[in-house]
Amino acid sequence: MVAMAGRGGYDVDHMVRSALVPLCLFAATGCSAVVGSDNAADAQAASVTGVVVVDRTVGEDSTRGEASARFVRIRGTLDDGTLRLVGAGLDLPPVGECAVVQDQAAARAVELLDVGAISIESLGNGQHVALSPRQVPDVVDLVSGTMYSARIDEGSVPSDADVAVLVGGSADVPAFSVRAKTPEAPSAVQLGSLDGQTTDLTWTAGGDGIYVDVGASRCTFADDGHASIPTSLFADQGSITVHRVRREQLSIPGLDGGELRFDFARTVAYRR
Repeated sequence: MVAMAGRGGYDVDHMVRSALVPLCLFAATGCSAVVGSDNAADAQAASVTGVVVVDRTVGEDSTRGEASARFVRIRGTLDDGTLRLVGAGLDLPPVGECAVVQDQAAARAVELLDVGAISIESLGNGQHVALSPRQVPDVVDLVSGTMYSARIDEGSVPSDADVAVLVGGSADVPAFSVRAKTPEAPSAVQLGSLDGQTTDLTWTAGGDGIYVDVGASRCTFADDGHASIPTSLFADQGSITVHRVRREQLSIPGLDGGELRFDFARTVAYRR
């Protein structure tokens, strides 16, 4: 459940005692993180949606990670194109299928709201990461307002750990705090032979969503530890990235929708 705090500070103790936010697991049927309306008049009303994303990718020689947050106000409903425009989109094909990743963004004005201080706390080891605000536009004039981001590593946002996201609040978005559990990063990732029509991919199974980036294509699978990828997607040499995704809805008074998304990944090199 979401634990609320007043504008004067965070009620972290109450938040820690609260139950975990129910997981909105990524699956074939999908799970909407945006509350919209079918009414034509309502579609032109301003809506506010929050998207908090924690990304971490482990490679053979390095690890990179970032936590980011965007609170978007637009006219009408928030769609995938608008999320891509602000760098928070995640396009996934149906489970068991592959598709070329699309970079096309929506051509509509987006306001990114200042929501005060944002931080992520690891409740197990006491690590605290403050997300830094940055003013845009940088390049795209359609986007204006405040974006938040910070570098992270395994210590600051561990795998399979309880974390808390704390938002200070502003005139546009009330202060709130939410607790969630991070997924396990993919492990024991192995590719089979690249000689046949399909190539076997294995990993340690989990209970979330799995997608794989290979070249310009993206494939989505159940998190059961095994998948087959068309060999035609592989170059003579390169790398694949296996992502485990956990998505949770944000149900916060004052927000029309939103999600907290963890995307932990592992990159593996290959050669024919």
